[in-house]
Amino acid sequence: MQRGRPDDFRRNLMHGHNGTRYGNCCWSYHPFYRYQFQIISRWLRFHLQQPLTFEQARPVLRTQPAPSVATPHTQEKLAVRLPNWLGDTLMAYPLLNGLNQAGVDFTCFGHPWAGDIFGATGFSIVADERIRDKRWLAHQYRQGGFSRALLCPSSWSAWIPAALAGLPSTGHHPLSSPRIRKDPDAHRVEHYFELGRVAMGGVAKPNRINGFIPLDSRSMDQVDALLSGLVEAPFVVVCPYATNLHKGMDKEWPHWREFINGYTDKPLLGLVAPEDKARFAKDYPTTAVISTRLSETAAIMCRADHVITNDSGAMHLASFFGASAVGLLGVTNHRETQPWFGTSLSGTGQPWPCLDDLSQHLTKG
Repeated sequence: MQRGRPDDFRRNLMHGHNGTRYGNCCWSYHPFYRYQFQIISRWLRFHLQQPLTFEQARPVLRTQPAPSVATPHTQEKLAVRLPNWLGDTLMAYPLLNGLNQAGVDFTCFGHPWAGDIFGATGFSIVADERIRDKRWLAHQYRQGGFSRALLCPSSWSAWIPAALAGLPSTGHHPLSSPRIRKDPDAHRVEHYFELGRVAMGGVAKPNRINGFIPLDSRSMDQVDALLSGLVEAPFVVVCPYATNLHKGMDKEWPHWREFINGYTDKPLLGLVAPEDKARFAKDYPTTAVISTRLSETAAIMCRADHVITNDSGAMHLASFFGASAVGLLGVTNHRETQPWFGTSLSGTGQPWPCLDDLSQHLTKG
């Protein structure tokens, strides 16, 4: 049977086998999908026109059953594409820690701040602002001699570099092979952990023992200088801002202003991103605020009695570095994104916890 040409493959997808488009509003008209089709078609054209080697062409006869999903592949060299958001990257830490404990050879690829939060782990990390550049990342995959990519993001932009490098990928993307489907009842930590379960020898669940991210000595030393003369222990950290929306809804707890202006039991300290420091100073002029790099922020959180946050990167930063995290959850999926370590509060009969719920928790703690 003659192998179909890549152009035939694209034509059949866009027009159907009978030459007609699928309806009056074909999704292939959209510029985004047309761009993706161009990328995929070029990749298919290159690979489908390559001659098969003898080893690729000859049939494979199995004398043993196919390996189960629990078969370890520790001899593989893995490229782990980290998530694009801070909170999700932190929730991928149990995956990385599990791979490391299983003796798997892997390298992480992430945004520049990934090198800061994982700086004391000893992991091999490529933290670069060009992480979204598909050609650059594909080149890194080829140069590294990897045997497989674990893709934490489920986006095209994460899948395409592995495809361009000819690298098989495990991920949540529909074209990953194998594709790992998300359990709707599982935590996002478990979603990411599942990507490397085979490489770890079939470990069923993430290990919560010794599960905190280590801090480097430099960050710990800088904390005293940052806190000196600004706030005295014991103190409570507040992180009142959340950058991203959840399905168009604000993730910021609606009672922040009332709480910060009225809480008097212990000194409060705001920890915010650099772009939010001026906003915090304007919103809460009598409350001290610090904006510094993430590892130092985590070190300050570990010094606090409590770290009160929205469902945001700050919540997961406190959680995975071992601080006393208190997440205020409202519009997000509690089961999927609640703190892996620490406490979360949610409303009773309403999305958000009320001010009394937080006050009672702090009194008990």
